[in-house]
Amino acid sequence: MGFFWVHKLSFMCIVSISILSQAVGQSLVLDDSIADISPHMIEIFPEPPYGTNGFKNWIVKNYKIPTAAKKAKVNGKLIINFTIEKNGRLSNFQITKDIGYHTGEALIELIRKSSPWKPGYQDGRAVKCGYTYPLSFSNGEIKLDKDIQKDKDENPYY
Repeated sequence: MGFFWVHKLSFMCIVSISILSQAVGQSLVLDDSIADISPHMIEIFPEPPYGTNGFKNWIVKNYKIPTAAKKAKVNGKLIINFTIEKNGRLSNFQITKDIGYHTGEALIELIRKSSPWKPGYQDGRAVKCGYTYPLSFSNGEIKLDKDIQKDKDENPYY
């Protein structure tokens, strides 16, 4: 595989942000298969306005837990995927792990309202990136991490 051919391939970065933990991974998508990225490529991962922690705080403060999920005291991890376009806009929302009670739809509805992100870059060019966002629930409430701010006035995300 030559450098110029690899350079023209679609680049996909996968960043998982969790209320509980954060992990970063990267991959190239080649006709529905995944290949390792060459070490000579320079990548910058996409970033939400006010950074990762600001985005997590915004989600926790603005996510409206569906009434049915609260009543059922739902537990588990909800996971959605979306795309950060070259211009920073978000698109292609999908629920990849659902815990029911319209929790996934409510999270997608909220994230659609996000301001544009700083796009991902590969070798100095903006690229379309995939993003995975999990949200954990315990007894019908969002499970909070210690770095999440509880005071709504402290984070001017929007």
